[in-house]
Amino acid sequence: MNSNGTRFLLLDGAADFRNASRQCSWDVEQRAFTLTRQDAPRLPQMPPARARELLATATPLILDDHGQLGRLSADGLRFECALRWPANAPADWQPVLAALDDTETGAPNLEALVLDPVDAPAGRFTDLAFGGSGLVALPWSDGGTANGLTAVHLRRRWQTHCTLPFAPRRACVEANTGADRIWLLGETRLGLAVGAPLPQPYVGRPERFEPLQANPDPLRLLWDVDLPAHGGLLGLAADDERLYVLSETTDSTADAPRMQVFTRALAVGPTEGFRVHRLPDDLPLATDLAAIGDGRFLLLVPFEEGAERGKQRDCPLLALPDDDEATAADLLAERWPRRSEAPLPAAVRFVRHRDGAPRTLTEDGPVRLYRLAQAHFAPRGTVTLTEILDSAMPDTLWDRLCFDACVPPGCRIDFAVQAGDDREDLPDEWIAQPQAVLTPHASELPFAPGRAPQGEDHAGHAGLYELLLQRGNGAVREVRGRYLRLRITLHGDGRHSPAIFALRVYYPRFSWQTHYLPDHFQQQERPLPLEDADPITANGADFRERLLASFEGLFTPLEDRIAASEILLDPAATPTERLPWLAGMLGTHLPRHWPDARRRRWLAAQGAMQQTHGSYRGLLLALDILTDGAVARGAVIPVEHFRLRRTMATILGIDMDDRDHPLTLGTGLSGNSIVGDSLILSDDQAREFLALFAPEVAERRGETEVVERFFDEAARRMTVILHGPAKGLAAVVRDALPALVPATVQWAIRASDHPFVLGLSPLLGIDTWLETQPPPRRVVLDRTRLGRGDLLHNPVALDPEHAVAIDASASEAP
Repeated sequence: MNSNGTRFLLLDGAADFRNASRQCSWDVEQRAFTLTRQDAPRLPQMPPARARELLATATPLILDDHGQLGRLSADGLRFECALRWPANAPADWQPVLAALDDTETGAPNLEALVLDPVDAPAGRFTDLAFGGSGLVALPWSDGGTANGLTAVHLRRRWQTHCTLPFAPRRACVEANTGADRIWLLGETRLGLAVGAPLPQPYVGRPERFEPLQANPDPLRLLWDVDLPAHGGLLGLAADDERLYVLSETTDSTADAPRMQVFTRALAVGPTEGFRVHRLPDDLPLATDLAAIGDGRFLLLVPFEEGAERGKQRDCPLLALPDDDEATAADLLAERWPRRSEAPLPAAVRFVRHRDGAPRTLTEDGPVRLYRLAQAHFAPRGTVTLTEILDSAMPDTLWDRLCFDACVPPGCRIDFAVQAGDDREDLPDEWIAQPQAVLTPHASELPFAPGRAPQGEDHAGHAGLYELLLQRGNGAVREVRGRYLRLRITLHGDGRHSPAIFALRVYYPRFSWQTHYLPDHFQQQERPLPLEDADPITANGADFRERLLASFEGLFTPLEDRIAASEILLDPAATPTERLPWLAGMLGTHLPRHWPDARRRRWLAAQGAMQQTHGSYRGLLLALDILTDGAVARGAVIPVEHFRLRRTMATILGIDMDDRDHPLTLGTGLSGNSIVGDSLILSDDQAREFLALFAPEVAERRGETEVVERFFDEAARRMTVILHGPAKGLAAVVRDALPALVPATVQWAIRASDHPFVLGLSPLLGIDTWLETQPPPRRVVLDRTRLGRGDLLHNPVALDPEHAVAIDASASEAP
């Protein structure tokens, strides 16, 4: 609502711009409403019989974080790997090794400490999947009653098995690294498997009570459900939200294949059913699918054979409908070309990697797929938005449209509206609107940044556009009615498309004519539907109304900025470019490299910091801001030296309340409770203790002098302790302390990985750090000390002995 009380309705998402047309749509990547791409996919047309034959003999492949390839052996009995592509010779493929999960609790000798090859417990492996934190799933079956799953973890190097009540055909491991859930697809069943072996062998002892099951979370089938009716399974994939099952329909034939996709949310349980989406009938038979997110998935269609091989090489991209009642998936007009296709049956399956990105096997090895960057758009698209805007007030005078958009040269956006008081019976007349005007402001909302792209590349065609809602003909050209429906027409040049990032419809109009002029200047007529009639001149009141509305559109944003000017003085709300100006008013300086949140918090705390500058409290506040809350988390602890000592004695009759002590935090109320040599009963020993640790109870003159001498020696020193991950903040703290600590105080910075609170941890031997334990570091030669926490990390590799990081992200993958 602006300063005149005019409200607006906001459209800024896929649901708001929902429509029944395929000419325009919401672009998820740009977060904008644009013309739909019209890149006609060039799909191979392999005969369905040949595609089914290749799929039946296809060997699934996986790619680890180090470029190594994994596959099933030709007989399906073993899990093999190769260091690089091409791997044509049998010697290039070596068995993948992992420790068996069996009842043995340890190796009898050093020679027995070897890893075992991954072999099918019964029958042969039927599929190969990779994902999660490095988990490989290998379902197996003998074609009869022996069915199961073998799971191998590439980093932890274990393998374990479980049995299944159905024969698994496909497997899929969720990409979420914290889940490690395995989906198993049978001919008629879909199941979910979870679990892992114990991290260390467990040895039971007969003289004590033992759990009935040593491993509380073994690999097992959690639940399974029936699949909908289908004519043959083709593929299984998952993204962050959904599971996708590709199959042929029941009416699919050998010469005329028909496909469908079953989907279900990953988070739902076994009671939730599937949504069935039929694919377009003219699609060639696909042999696999890959989910790329946001309800979109790619199909893999094998290359044609013979002279036509490689001429058509695109993968079709399909999207699930936004409407829950729709049953058909849409083929999107985008091109996802493949570079080539390896002359192997494995090329008819996507190569799986744990990042979930689609990859195909080419002549050069696994290559990731990308959308063709050079887009082709339709020259024009007209859509009527499904959403009807409701003002909740009959006979509303709709005011104007303001929208953040980018309209490249050669492009245009046209609007038309319908308005009426009956939602079910709006007038058939579409009222065309004038062309919107690009304004110099980023947004009409006070101090809002706007959503259109900024920069020199977009100057002159991106920003805030505005138009006044009105009729194009008639004596009265107002647009009135409780309900308003929008029709948007986007015009492009074939290579570019206009984009609407957000649209705001304002209502009701604040009429200067109605509020400030006498009654005889007011409008006395009603608007009539005369869009297609002969031109009729607007009457004086209407012309005056629209003229004044133009001025109102200029002055109201200025009034709004004045009314909201206190935002400029609020560190939490002022625009980023105003922060240095506000800092100058408060007498402080903001380094340019500071993140925005830290700069705002620093300004908000200036009043408290100026009041406590040079004190221990002010130091805590300033360091907490500079370290983004590390002081409050206990990761950065400034300690005054006179509080670093702690007695091991017990004094009778003295209040030892230490609730505010930074090192004990209320845990040392009675000192050492052991009565012995440390029990203080003499007056001389008590005076010495009081001088060091309880100066507030010193009364006599001699005691006061001892206390003062102690403060002269110790009270002018302090140490800032950095715990664990806070060691990386040493430079920040070192640069800040000279301006925060009085010049008479000597300070030092110390780093530690040991648990806090310091005064409690050594006394009781427990970890008092109230956060998750920092992860162990990698072993480094000449730095690592035996038993001090550094660990040897296995890489997520099929053959860890020859694993070489292919980039920084791969070497640091979790």
